[in-house]
Amino acid sequence: MAQGKEPMKKELNVTVLIPCRDGGPTLRTTIESLLNQTVKTSVAVADDASLDDTPIILKELSKTGRVQSIRYPKREPKNYARVPVLLNMLLNILSPADFYMISGDDCIYPPEYLAKLISFMRNDNVDLASGCHDAKNYKHLTLPSGSGRLVTATLFKRITPLPSSIGWESWMIYKALYLGRRVSVYPIEFKHSRKYSVKSTWTFGQSSYVNGVPLIFTLLRTIKNVTVSDLGFINSLAVLLGHIEYYIRKVEKLDTAPFTRELQLQRLRKSIASILGLQRDLSSYG
Repeated sequence: MAQGKEPMKKELNVTVLIPCRDGGPTLRTTIESLLNQTVKTSVAVADDASLDDTPIILKELSKTGRVQSIRYPKREPKNYARVPVLLNMLLNILSPADFYMISGDDCIYPPEYLAKLISFMRNDNVDLASGCHDAKNYKHLTLPSGSGRLVTATLFKRITPLPSSIGWESWMIYKALYLGRRVSVYPIEFKHSRKYSVKSTWTFGQSSYVNGVPLIFTLLRTIKNVTVSDLGFINSLAVLLGHIEYYIRKVEKLDTAPFTRELQLQRLRKSIASILGLQRDLSSYG
C-alpha cells in the first residue's frame, strides 16, 4: 500500500507596521531590510503627513507589491501618543498574517531576524517578543524592545486597537501578561540608528506612570540605566523626571495599571527576599 504524501507546511508570513514622519533618510533602508527577510514579509506604513520625500519612497516601494501605506491628512504637533493613532489607522488595510511586527522607520534588521525570533517564540510558547539593540547588554534586558517587536496573530487581535496613550508601548506588554500570555526578549541584534533624545526618554517615565509602575521602580530603573545602558546620565535622569511630572499632575492611568503595580511590587518583594536570603547565607560563613 502506497504511503500518502506528507501535508505541505504552511509558509509563515509576517506583516510589519511602521509609523513614520519625515523618515526619508532611513525609511527605504528599513523597509528593504524587512523585504529581504528569510520569512515572507509585507510592510504597511502610516505616513504622518511627512513633508520630505517619504511619499515618493513609499510610492516607489509599493511597486514591489509588498508595501502599502496610508497617509494621515493633517500635520499635527509631534507627540509619542500619536504613534498608536497611526498604528490603528493601519488596522484597516492589513492583510491576514501569522505574526505582526511593529518597527520604527530607522531600523535595520539582519535577514534572519524574523526567522530566529519566530523559532525562539515557538520553542518557548511566547506571544510577544523582540530582539535587542545591543546583544552585549542582553543580560540586563527584561522587557521586549518597542521596535522589532513581534506579536502572534492571536494576541494581536486581542490587544488592538491600541490605546491612544503615551504609554501604549509598555501597555502592550502588560496587557499580554494580564491575559496570561508570555513575553520575552532574545539576543538577536538589530540596528536602531536614531539616538534617544531627552524628550523621548522623558516619555519613558511618563509611560511608566500611566502604566501603574511604582515610582520606586522608575528610580531603580534610572540608576540601572546610568550604570549599564548607553542612555547617559541626562537621558536616564529624564526617565525619572517624566514619571515625577505625571505623578504630580495625576494623569489618568491605563486599564492595566492595578495589575502592573502589583506585578512590579511582587518582583520587588522577591528581590528583597533573595537579597536577605543571600545575606543570611553569607553570615553563616562568618
